[in-house]
Amino acid sequence: MVSRRVREIEYAIRDIAVIANEVKKKGKKVYHLNIGDPLLYDFKTPQFTSEALGKVSLEGKNFYADSLGIIELREEISKFLKINNNLEVNLDDILITTGVTEGIYFILAALIENNNELLIPGPTYPLYINNTRFYDGIPVEYELDENDDWDPNIDDIRKKITEKTQAILICSPNNPTGVLYSKKKVKQIIDLAGEYNLPILSDEIYDQITYEKEYTSPASLSKDVPIIGMNGFSKSHLMTGWRLGYLYYHDPENKLKDLKEGIAKMARARLSASCIAQYAAIEIFRRPSDHTAEMVKKLKERRDYSYKRLRQIEGISCVNASGAFYLFPRIDLREFPKWKDDKEFVISLLKETGVCTVYGSGFGEFGKNHFRVTFLPTIDVLEEVYNQLEGFLK
Repeated sequence: MVSRRVREIEYAIRDIAVIANEVKKKGKKVYHLNIGDPLLYDFKTPQFTSEALGKVSLEGKNFYADSLGIIELREEISKFLKINNNLEVNLDDILITTGVTEGIYFILAALIENNNELLIPGPTYPLYINNTRFYDGIPVEYELDENDDWDPNIDDIRKKITEKTQAILICSPNNPTGVLYSKKKVKQIIDLAGEYNLPILSDEIYDQITYEKEYTSPASLSKDVPIIGMNGFSKSHLMTGWRLGYLYYHDPENKLKDLKEGIAKMARARLSASCIAQYAAIEIFRRPSDHTAEMVKKLKERRDYSYKRLRQIEGISCVNASGAFYLFPRIDLREFPKWKDDKEFVISLLKETGVCTVYGSGFGEFGKNHFRVTFLPTIDVLEEVYNQLEGFLK
C-alpha cells in the first residue's frame, strides 16, 4: 500500500531527467537545460568556503548543531539582512534549514490542513503545488501576466482570496519565468494581505541574481504585515549540494508566535542542519569575495544570447528574464499541431535532438504551452542547443 500523499507527487524538473537518462543510454548526446544547478556547468564553489568546510571538520565541529542553527551564522545573517534589506531581525527569528526545500516543508506543514488554501504564483515552482497537496491543502494559482512581463495580476489575487486562504506566496525573482516582480506590485500584494489579515511567504533564493532591475525585499516594504522570508546559499554562493538555507520572520506585531513555535518544534524533532556546513558558511559573510558578481556577469551574457536566439525562432515567443537563470518561452502549438501539448513537445524534442528542457505544465496551469530552459551553459553549448531547437521546429 502507498499513501495518497506519495502517489500524487510530481516534479517535472527531475521527472524529465528520467527520460533523458534513457536517451543517453541509446548513445545520444543530451544537453541538460532542465536543472537549475550552476555547479553542473562552468561555475565553481568559492575555494575559501570549501577550505573552510575541511578546516571546521578537522577542528572537530562534527556534532549536532542547535536546532535553530549555530548562533554565529544567525548573527551574520541578521547583519546581512540589516545591511542589504534594512531589516532588524533578532537571532530567535532566524532558523537555519537543510536548503530552502526544508523551509518550505516546515512552513506548509505548520500552515496547511483540511483543504486550506495557499495562494501561489502561476506559473510556480512545483514544490509549492506538491507540498500544499501533501499536507491536505489546495494550491490556488494567481496569474503572473505574461503580457505584462509576468508581473502579478493583483485583481486575480483578490478574486481568489477565500476564508480558507492561509497565506500569499511571493516568488521573486521567479522560477520558472526568471522575472523580478515590480516593487509596485509587491507593495500591492502586501497591502492586500494586510487587508485580509494574511501572512506573506517570500521565496528569495535568487535575490542576488538580478540584471537590469534591483531587488527589493518584501519585508522591507511591510510595516505590519508578517512576512516569512526563505533564502539560502545554494544559488548565489554556488553551494547547491551543501543543502543549506534559512527562514527569517519579519513580524512587527507578533502575529506569528504560534506558527514560529510550531516550526521550531519541527526543527527540534529533525535535530539540525549540517553543523560543518553552517560553520563554513560563516566565511561567506566575513570574507570579501566577488564570486556572485562574476557569476551574474557571465549569466547576463548567456541570458542575452538565449533571449536573442529564442526570439528568432518562428513559433516561439519569450519574455526576457530580469533575475535567476531561466527563460520560459511560449510554443505556439497552433503552428505545430504534431504535438498535443507542451509535455509531448518537450519529450519529442529531447528524444530527437537531446535538448532537455522542462514542460511548462509542470509549473501549474499558467505554465501550459511553455517550456523552461536554463541559460547556465556556456555560449558555445547554448549555440548548439538553439541550432538544434531551430532545426527541430523547421
